[in-house]
Amino acid sequence: MIALVRYLAVDLLRSQRYLPPLLLHCAVLGMMFSGDAGDALFAYAGSCALIYPVAAWFGVVVATTEDPIQRTVTAVTAGGWGRVAVAQALLAAVGVVVLSVIATVWPVVTNPHPYSLAEVGLGAVAHLVCGFTGVGVGMLCSRPVIGRAGPSLLAVVAVVAVTFKVGQATPVGAVLGGLAHRDLGALPVAAVAAVLLVAVDAVAGWRLGPRRA
Repeated sequence: MIALVRYLAVDLLRSQRYLPPLLLHCAVLGMMFSGDAGDALFAYAGSCALIYPVAAWFGVVVATTEDPIQRTVTAVTAGGWGRVAVAQALLAAVGVVVLSVIATVWPVVTNPHPYSLAEVGLGAVAHLVCGFTGVGVGMLCSRPVIGRAGPSLLAVVAVVAVTFKVGQATPVGAVLGGLAHRDLGALPVAAVAAVLLVAVDAVAGWRLGPRRA
Protein backbone atom coordinates (compact mmCIF):
# COMPACT_ATOMS: atom_id res chain seq x y z
CA MET A 1 0.00 0.00 0.00
CA ILE A 2 2.84 2.41 0.81
CA ALA A 3 4.37 1.78 -2.60
CA LEU A 4 1.02 2.48 -4.28
CA VAL A 5 0.55 5.73 -2.36
CA ARG A 6 4.09 6.72 -3.30
CA TYR A 7 3.38 5.97 -6.96
CA LEU A 8 0.21 8.09 -6.93
CA ALA A 9 2.08 10.87 -5.12
CA VAL A 10 4.88 10.89 -7.70
CA ASP A 11 2.30 11.01 -10.48
CA LEU A 12 0.55 13.92 -8.73
CA LEU A 13 3.80 15.82 -8.22
CA ARG A 14 4.82 15.24 -11.83
CA SER A 15 1.50 16.62 -13.07
CA GLN A 16 1.96 19.81 -10.97
CA ARG A 17 -1.82 20.07 -10.68
CA TYR A 18 -1.47 20.38 -6.91
CA LEU A 19 0.23 23.76 -7.31
CA PRO A 20 -2.83 26.00 -7.96
CA PRO A 21 -4.70 25.02 -4.75
CA LEU A 22 -1.47 25.10 -2.73
CA LEU A 23 -0.45 28.52 -4.04
CA LEU A 24 -3.97 29.88 -3.49
CA HIS A 25 -3.87 28.55 0.07
CA CYS A 26 -0.55 30.25 0.81
CA ALA A 27 -1.49 33.49 -0.96
CA VAL A 28 -4.73 33.94 0.97
CA LEU A 29 -3.05 33.01 4.26
CA GLY A 30 -0.41 35.63 3.51
CA MET A 31 -3.12 38.27 3.07
CA MET A 32 -5.14 37.11 6.08
CA PHE A 33 -2.18 37.22 8.44
CA SER A 34 -0.27 40.16 6.98
CA GLY A 35 -1.34 42.20 10.01
CA ASP A 36 -2.55 41.51 13.51
CA ALA A 37 -5.13 38.72 13.21
CA GLY A 38 -6.13 39.05 16.86
CA ASP A 39 -7.27 36.20 19.09
CA ALA A 40 -5.95 32.75 18.13
CA LEU A 41 -9.28 30.96 17.79
CA PHE A 42 -10.78 33.85 15.86
CA ALA A 43 -7.79 33.82 13.51
CA TYR A 44 -8.07 30.07 13.04
CA ALA A 45 -11.75 30.44 12.12
CA GLY A 46 -10.71 32.38 9.03
CA SER A 47 -8.08 29.87 7.94
CA CYS A 48 -10.48 26.96 8.59
CA ALA A 49 -13.02 28.61 6.31
CA LEU A 50 -10.24 28.86 3.71
CA ILE A 51 -8.91 25.32 3.92
CA TYR A 52 -12.32 23.77 3.24
CA PRO A 53 -12.71 24.90 -0.42
CA VAL A 54 -8.97 24.59 -1.04
CA ALA A 55 -9.03 20.99 0.17
CA ALA A 56 -12.11 20.32 -1.96
CA TRP A 57 -10.14 21.52 -4.98
CA PHE A 58 -7.23 19.30 -3.94
CA GLY A 59 -9.61 16.35 -3.64
CA VAL A 60 -10.70 16.88 -7.24
CA VAL A 61 -7.05 17.01 -8.30
CA VAL A 62 -6.22 13.76 -6.53
CA ALA A 63 -9.26 12.02 -8.00
CA THR A 64 -8.59 13.12 -11.58
CA THR A 65 -4.80 13.15 -11.95
CA GLU A 66 -4.99 9.83 -13.79
CA ASP A 67 -7.31 9.57 -16.78
CA PRO A 68 -9.77 6.61 -16.80
CA ILE A 69 -7.51 4.40 -18.92
CA GLN A 70 -4.46 5.05 -16.75
CA ARG A 71 -6.51 4.45 -13.60
CA THR A 72 -7.67 1.08 -14.99
CA VAL A 73 -4.06 0.07 -15.65
CA THR A 74 -3.10 1.15 -12.15
CA ALA A 75 -5.97 -0.86 -10.64
CA VAL A 76 -5.01 -4.00 -12.55
CA THR A 77 -1.34 -3.63 -11.63
CA ALA A 78 -2.02 -2.80 -7.98
CA GLY A 79 -4.34 -5.75 -7.44
CA GLY A 80 -7.80 -4.20 -7.53
CA TRP A 81 -9.86 -1.04 -7.49
CA GLY A 82 -10.23 -1.19 -3.72
CA ARG A 83 -6.49 -0.82 -3.15
CA VAL A 84 -6.33 2.15 -5.51
CA ALA A 85 -9.30 3.82 -3.82
CA VAL A 86 -7.74 3.43 -0.38
CA ALA A 87 -4.35 4.70 -1.61
CA GLN A 88 -6.07 7.66 -3.22
CA ALA A 89 -7.83 8.51 0.07
CA LEU A 90 -4.54 8.20 1.97
CA LEU A 91 -2.80 10.52 -0.49
CA ALA A 92 -5.59 13.06 -0.09
CA ALA A 93 -5.21 12.76 3.69
CA VAL A 94 -1.49 13.50 3.44
CA GLY A 95 -2.29 16.60 1.40
CA VAL A 96 -4.77 17.75 4.07
CA VAL A 97 -2.12 17.32 6.75
CA VAL A 98 0.29 19.51 4.78
CA LEU A 99 -2.34 22.22 4.23
CA SER A 100 -3.35 22.06 7.91
CA VAL A 101 0.22 22.39 9.18
CA ILE A 102 0.76 25.45 6.98
CA ALA A 103 -2.48 27.07 8.14
CA THR A 104 -1.85 26.27 11.82
CA VAL A 105 1.75 27.44 11.98
CA TRP A 106 1.46 30.54 9.78
CA PRO A 107 -0.27 32.86 12.31
CA VAL A 108 1.92 31.54 15.13
CA VAL A 109 4.98 32.77 13.25
CA THR A 110 3.61 36.03 11.86
CA ASN A 111 1.27 37.38 14.57
CA PRO A 112 2.44 39.36 17.59
CA HIS A 113 -0.04 37.64 19.92
CA PRO A 114 1.32 34.56 21.70
CA TYR A 115 -0.49 31.33 20.90
CA SER A 116 -0.73 28.75 23.66
CA LEU A 117 -0.02 25.11 22.96
CA ALA A 118 -3.67 24.26 23.64
CA GLU A 119 -4.85 26.85 21.11
CA VAL A 120 -2.41 25.57 18.49
CA GLY A 121 -3.59 22.00 19.12
CA LEU A 122 -7.24 22.96 18.77
CA GLY A 123 -6.42 24.92 15.64
CA ALA A 124 -4.62 21.96 14.11
CA VAL A 125 -7.55 19.60 14.77
CA ALA A 126 -10.04 22.18 13.47
CA HIS A 127 -8.06 22.58 10.24
CA LEU A 128 -7.83 18.80 9.82
CA VAL A 129 -11.61 18.44 10.23
CA CYS A 130 -12.33 21.14 7.66
CA GLY A 131 -9.63 19.78 5.35
CA PHE A 132 -10.86 16.19 5.48
CA THR A 133 -14.39 17.40 4.84
CA GLY A 134 -13.10 19.37 1.85
CA VAL A 135 -11.24 16.50 0.20
CA GLY A 136 -14.22 14.27 0.93
CA VAL A 137 -16.49 16.63 -0.96
CA GLY A 138 -14.00 17.07 -3.80
CA MET A 139 -13.42 13.34 -4.31
CA LEU A 140 -17.10 12.48 -3.98
CA CYS A 141 -17.91 15.00 -6.73
CA SER A 142 -15.22 13.66 -9.08
CA ARG A 143 -14.48 10.47 -10.99
CA PRO A 144 -15.77 7.81 -10.75
CA VAL A 145 -18.90 9.27 -9.08
CA ILE A 146 -19.20 12.18 -11.55
CA GLY A 147 -17.30 11.47 -14.73
CA ARG A 148 -17.35 14.82 -16.55
CA ALA A 149 -15.29 17.86 -15.50
CA GLY A 150 -18.05 20.45 -15.91
CA PRO A 151 -20.71 18.79 -13.73
CA SER A 152 -17.99 17.83 -11.25
CA LEU A 153 -16.89 21.44 -10.82
CA LEU A 154 -20.48 22.65 -10.48
CA ALA A 155 -21.19 19.99 -7.86
CA VAL A 156 -18.14 20.96 -5.78
CA VAL A 157 -18.98 24.66 -5.90
CA ALA A 158 -22.63 23.97 -5.02
CA VAL A 159 -21.79 21.72 -2.06
CA VAL A 160 -19.21 24.17 -0.69
CA ALA A 161 -21.67 27.06 -1.01
CA VAL A 162 -24.49 25.14 0.64
CA THR A 163 -22.16 24.05 3.46
CA PHE A 164 -21.46 27.65 4.43
CA LYS A 165 -25.15 28.48 4.11
CA VAL A 166 -26.56 25.78 6.41
CA GLY A 167 -24.29 26.64 9.33
CA GLN A 168 -23.50 24.19 12.12
CA ALA A 169 -25.36 21.24 10.60
CA THR A 170 -22.13 20.20 8.82
CA PRO A 171 -18.66 19.37 10.21
CA VAL A 172 -17.24 22.60 8.78
CA GLY A 173 -20.12 24.67 10.16
CA ALA A 174 -19.73 23.05 13.58
CA VAL A 175 -16.02 23.88 13.64
CA LEU A 176 -16.48 27.47 12.49
CA GLY A 177 -19.31 28.02 14.96
CA GLY A 178 -17.29 26.48 17.77
CA LEU A 179 -14.28 28.69 17.04
CA ALA A 180 -16.47 31.78 16.87
CA HIS A 181 -18.17 31.00 20.20
CA ARG A 182 -15.09 29.47 21.86
CA ASP A 183 -16.97 26.21 22.36
CA LEU A 184 -15.44 23.25 20.53
CA GLY A 185 -17.43 20.52 22.23
CA ALA A 186 -18.71 19.35 18.84
CA LEU A 187 -15.20 18.95 17.46
CA PRO A 188 -14.90 15.16 18.12
CA VAL A 189 -18.21 14.44 16.37
CA ALA A 190 -17.22 16.68 13.47
CA ALA A 191 -13.88 14.88 13.20
CA VAL A 192 -15.55 11.47 13.02
CA ALA A 193 -17.97 12.72 10.37
CA ALA A 194 -15.12 14.13 8.28
CA VAL A 195 -13.13 10.88 8.41
CA LEU A 196 -16.24 8.87 7.54
CA LEU A 197 -16.79 11.08 4.49
CA VAL A 198 -13.30 10.24 3.21
CA ALA A 199 -14.01 6.55 3.90
CA VAL A 200 -17.22 6.84 1.84
CA ASP A 201 -15.11 8.23 -1.00
CA ALA A 202 -12.86 5.18 -0.87
CA VAL A 203 -15.86 2.83 -0.94
CA ALA A 204 -17.42 4.76 -3.83
CA GLY A 205 -14.16 4.57 -5.80
CA TRP A 206 -13.91 0.86 -5.13
CA ARG A 207 -17.50 0.06 -6.11
CA LEU A 208 -17.97 2.48 -9.02
CA GLY A 209 -14.48 2.42 -10.49
CA PRO A 210 -14.83 -0.84 -12.43
CA ARG A 211 -18.28 0.15 -13.73
CA ARG A 212 -17.19 3.60 -14.96
CA ALA A 213 -13.83 2.51 -16.39
